[in-house]
Amino acid sequence: MLFETAESTIFFWLVVGAVTLFAVLIHTIRSPKRTLGFPMAMMFALAVMHIAAGVHLIPGYFHQYDPYLNAIGYTRDSVAKGLQVSTIGFVMMALGIWLMTYLSDNRNVDFDAGRIPAQFLRLAQKTVLIIGLIFFLGITFVPSVAQIPTIGAVIVSGKNLLVVGICLSILRRVWLKQGMTMWQIAGISIMIPVANLLGNAILADAVSAIIIIGCFWLAIAGRHFGVARMLVSILLAGYIFLYLSTNYLLTRGQFRDVVWEPTSTLSERVDGLVNAISQFGPLSSDDQKQLYVLDSRLNQSLYTGMAIEKFEAQPDTFENGATLLAGLFAFVPRAIWTNKPVRGGSQFVSEHTGYQASAETTFGIGPFFEFYANFAMFGVLLFSFLMGMFVRYLDMRAFRALAEGRMAEAIPLTSGLVAFIQPLSNASSLFSTFYASLVIGFLIVKFMERYLDIQLFAEQQRRSRKA
Repeated sequence: MLFETAESTIFFWLVVGAVTLFAVLIHTIRSPKRTLGFPMAMMFALAVMHIAAGVHLIPGYFHQYDPYLNAIGYTRDSVAKGLQVSTIGFVMMALGIWLMTYLSDNRNVDFDAGRIPAQFLRLAQKTVLIIGLIFFLGITFVPSVAQIPTIGAVIVSGKNLLVVGICLSILRRVWLKQGMTMWQIAGISIMIPVANLLGNAILADAVSAIIIIGCFWLAIAGRHFGVARMLVSILLAGYIFLYLSTNYLLTRGQFRDVVWEPTSTLSERVDGLVNAISQFGPLSSDDQKQLYVLDSRLNQSLYTGMAIEKFEAQPDTFENGATLLAGLFAFVPRAIWTNKPVRGGSQFVSEHTGYQASAETTFGIGPFFEFYANFAMFGVLLFSFLMGMFVRYLDMRAFRALAEGRMAEAIPLTSGLVAFIQPLSNASSLFSTFYASLVIGFLIVKFMERYLDIQLFAEQQRRSRKA
């Protein structure tokens, strides 16, 4: 480790991570190549899953006093090692984002109301929003659809169109001063986590969606903000997130008992949610229960650190690219490749940390854990850098397509980027949902091209004027 004590190491890398995050935010917002906010969203989502390493800096905090955390078998040194590796990967992602901005030959482009008629943007926004809402409500309240091989992955990915539709609503409001107000857009956005809570009491995807929507708004409107206003906005959003997530984690057990009861009604679930919210209390560094739940759910560094320690003892157990290769070929449908491997979750955590994770509990591994499990520190450096470049490239390409009104390209790309912002997914799951999101995006554009193709729209407008 960099320092003699785990606490000093954790503090140093948390500071490095915070500076890196803010640097990416300033760079992408102020870049003449512009952004739709997806590189920021990726960095924010990853930061969220490592932020609770900071609880180990609070005097008097000992995770071993909690039976669950003690059973995992990690130490404060484990957290320090994991955070160090993850933050180095975080910095390499930032370097990839920065380099791709300057390597790109994209000419500077911005929104031009003369190039994109207001009526066309309105039709596109409403079409995508409605289709996305149908997919979202369907998969939220009929989750069994997701179990259908191949088709299920495509249908699940369709819900990403709701996030794309909300982003287009922000675009209309900020660029054209039309459509829904920001309060109405915020109300629809809040519906995403609420619907997930009532439908399955799982919030991972919903949190990513809210981060993406917030970063999209910041990317579109942030150029008019000063650095101080952006910093205050981030700190305020961070506090709200910690408040809601901490209190939810403390009450989710009893709430899930209601939601996961097969015979529970919507009314009972709403009552259960209201009862959970009524128990919310203020954040306190003296409340050990709050610190325990944060450490257990928002401290991915502990698992990465345990993996590092296990690989130090058993260096012949690296994956050597196997899981990353499976991710690249995730586009092959399971209907064709019936034995397609699924690597990740509880099995992966148990295999590479020694902790016997329950198969009934969802465990995410995240990119830094997986990169290290394949090629040690070299894997973290290389693939984190490439991941940053890849997301920034798609982000700039999607911005240009959107600014020029090429919805046939913009919608599939933004839908794919939404799927890519999953901070705890393994490579196989990440790329399978990315590919599926591209497919569903292209299909929607094809079937609804009369509303989403700017050339067809312009031709119809010319015909109507001649008539």
